[in-house]
Amino acid sequence: MKKSLALLWTIAATVGLLVVGCNKNPNGPEDDGIAPPGVTDEQSAMKYYAINDEFVKNDEQTFADQDIQPTDYGYLVGKIDAAIIPLRWGRFIDSVSYRFTLEVQTGDSIAIGHLHKNINGTLKIKALRGTDTVLVLKPFRDISDRNIIFKRVRREPKRFWLNWLPVATSLVQGDTPANRDINITQIDLIARGRTVTITNPLNFYLRYHWLRLYNQGNDDVATFNGGDSVKVRVTLTSTSTSPDTDLVALRFGFNSLYKNRAKMNLVSQSGSTKIFERTFYVHNRPGFFHAAVEAATKATLFDDDVTKYSVSWWGVPYRVF
Repeated sequence: MKKSLALLWTIAATVGLLVVGCNKNPNGPEDDGIAPPGVTDEQSAMKYYAINDEFVKNDEQTFADQDIQPTDYGYLVGKIDAAIIPLRWGRFIDSVSYRFTLEVQTGDSIAIGHLHKNINGTLKIKALRGTDTVLVLKPFRDISDRNIIFKRVRREPKRFWLNWLPVATSLVQGDTPANRDINITQIDLIARGRTVTITNPLNFYLRYHWLRLYNQGNDDVATFNGGDSVKVRVTLTSTSTSPDTDLVALRFGFNSLYKNRAKMNLVSQSGSTKIFERTFYVHNRPGFFHAAVEAATKATLFDDDVTKYSVSWWGVPYRVF
């Protein structure tokens, strides 16, 4: 934490000069004369912008499906004894509630907001049970967390909602708190000859594009052009040591118009620690997205017991120009 706070003060010294020249920031408040709905003070303004930040909104879209779709897990069929064999599946979010806490640092120039989500939904699995096709519905209650850094850019008493600007985000980290049988421990993002390694998603801040500081293990939000090749490598631990049990999917390029979900491939294993990889090619649609890894236990998809559900996910934000 001390290391991250040192970074925040470096940001404070630099962003004050840089943000003056930014007329309109897609991650920050619009410069108008009307406060956003429900905003009554600086703290509620930061909560509003934290929830409506483009990357925050996108992570909900990333981990939600609009339809029950296949994922290439077919290699497992015939190799394992399972209650059901999934043909198609989808994760559907019914409701999300938010809890936002804020810590203003000494000096009143930097604030760290923490956004916690309670996510209620249903995992729908179209599967074979023997020779019958069935639809299995598994209600879930997951959580996710992320941190957002704000920088004070002005002190206007009348238009107080413009006084703070979001300048950086941590990764999003989510799981099933009632059943933590699988846990992501590291993600490597490899692109354009560089590797970014993350082991603590809530303490690794990705600065928005106008900041150009490279220190203390943190980085800028990745920006890509259409056609760029990106390799994602994930390390995880699970309660199972069998190589054919953990199911890991890569979600990328997500918004309401563009969705991809693909199986990640197991490349190495040592006991309960496993490493999966997948390369994807960046689409041509500009916007804010996540390269998101979703790991699930075998029982999550291959068991019709509705209590058998455990997932872990991290989302790495990126932007396409």
